[in-house]
Amino acid sequence: MSDIASARRMMAAFIFIVYGPICWASQLLMIYGGQSALCAFGTVSQPAITIYVVVASIVTAALAAAGMIWPGGLYRLMAGEPPAPDQRGFLFWVMRALNALSLLAMLYAALGSVMLPACGALR
Repeated sequence: MSDIASARRMMAAFIFIVYGPICWASQLLMIYGGQSALCAFGTVSQPAITIYVVVASIVTAALAAAGMIWPGGLYRLMAGEPPAPDQRGFLFWVMRALNALSLLAMLYAALGSVMLPACGALR
């Protein structure tokens, strides 16, 4: 295997493992960045901001869940080839564990947006 193929495979494995936390970070970016900007402009109603946060949470959680359900396809998409048979079990287990923790954190972030006022503490 060439050095370029080995480096690509190593980077793909790393990104594959942290796919769940990447989805979680995307959710936090969309929630807190978008919500703060919308609240600061003051042109959007609070229920619409809450709906935005819930939709952003559902989209990112669906992406994380899809990666958790079909990890082989996600790895092939990232690396361009299936994982090595001796690494497959470990990679899938670690990815699914981090994904499950990220999905739980996404749920908690979405619950906070539903239970609290959208723009209450910003002004």
